[in-house]
Amino acid sequence: MFNYRHYVPILKWKQGEYQALMRLAGNVKDRITPLLEIPPIGYDHEQQKASKTINEHLSEFGKRLGQKWGGRRCFVDLQLIGCDTMMAGGQHCVGYVFARARENQCAAVPVIRLSSTTSFVAAVGAVIELDERGVCLRLLLPDFDRPNFAVDIANLLTTLKVDAGETDLIIDFGAHSYQSNTVFNQAVTAMFKMLPNLPHWRTLTIAGTSYPQLVTQVIGSPKDPQLEVSGTINRREWIAYKSLVEHLGTETRIPTFGDYAASHPDIIEMDMRVIKPLAKLRYTIDDAWHIGIGRTIKTHGFGQYQGLCTTLVARPYYSGPMTSAGDNYIYYCSQGTEPTGNLTTWVWVSTNQHLTKVVADLSNLSVPSK
Repeated sequence: MFNYRHYVPILKWKQGEYQALMRLAGNVKDRITPLLEIPPIGYDHEQQKASKTINEHLSEFGKRLGQKWGGRRCFVDLQLIGCDTMMAGGQHCVGYVFARARENQCAAVPVIRLSSTTSFVAAVGAVIELDERGVCLRLLLPDFDRPNFAVDIANLLTTLKVDAGETDLIIDFGAHSYQSNTVFNQAVTAMFKMLPNLPHWRTLTIAGTSYPQLVTQVIGSPKDPQLEVSGTINRREWIAYKSLVEHLGTETRIPTFGDYAASHPDIIEMDMRVIKPLAKLRYTIDDAWHIGIGRTIKTHGFGQYQGLCTTLVARPYYSGPMTSAGDNYIYYCSQGTEPTGNLTTWVWVSTNQHLTKVVADLSNLSVPSK
C-alpha cells in the first residue's frame, strides 16, 4: 500500500533502465514501485529475422530482476511481447517469467489490462494464486469508452479471484499533450466518477508523459559551426499532476504520480546500420527537461558527451554531484574523470537522475490539508 508520496515510473526492462534502478540510493528505492515493461524481441536487420528466441529473450529476467531490484515490489507487464506468447516447452510466457522471478525471491506483481486475452488472464490468475500479491490493473484511455466499463472491471476481478483491495490500479494516459490543466482535471474527475470502488483500490496511480518522440523537432540540432545545442522541454505531465492535486482538494482520493521517466512510450525498431543517432543528454529539472544535443555519434563519437556535461554542469539548475549516481557521473564526465560511455550509459544516467528528482519533488509536494 502506498500513497501520493510514492512514485510509479513506467520503464522498459532494458539494460540502461535496470542499471538506473540498481544505482538508486536506498531511500529513493523505498519510495518507488516501478512498472517494468518487458520489451518485444528485437529484429536482426542483417539476418532478417528475430534476434533471439522467446526462451533466450526471457531466460535471464528473474535473475536480473533479483540482482537489480532485489525483493522490492514491482509491477511486471508482458503484453508488449504478445498476450498469447508461449515458451518452447508450451508454457505461457507469464507463468515462465513469474516462475523465474519467484526463484530469485522477487516481489513481482503481474500487470493485466481489460483487453488481455483469455489465456493471458488465466496465466495471470495462476500467478496470483501462487504468489498472493494481487494484481495491477492498467487502464488505458480507450477503456473508459467501453459501454460496460464498470462491469468489465468487475468481471475481470471476479475471474482473477481478487477484489479492489488486492488490486493496484493505474490509469495510463500514455503519450499525452497535457495542453490544458483545466481539461486534464475535468477528465480525471470524470474518470474517477466512472471507476467503481474508488476509495478501496489498494493503490491508485495516474501516469503518462509529454516527452516528445523526436526531441530534435523541439530543440533542433547543431548546424555548422555549432558543436551542440541545448534547450528545455516542459514536463507537462508533472505540471498537470500538481494542478490535479490542488483541484481534487481534500474530498477525493489523491492518486500517486507515474510517468515514463525521460522517454517516450513507443518503441521504435531501428536499423543501426543506417540510423545515425545524435549525442543527447537528458536532465530533469523542476518543471522541465534540459536537453543537450550534439552531432552524430558515428562521425563525432561519444567524446561529445564531455562537452554536453560541461554545458549542463554550468547551468544554475544542475543540482550537484552528490544528488544521485546520475548527477555524479555527469559531473565527473565533465571533468574528464569518467568515460563518455555509450548509448546505454546515458540511458542509465538520465533515468537514475530523473527517478531521484521525482522522488524529491514528491516529498515536497504541496497537498491541501484536511
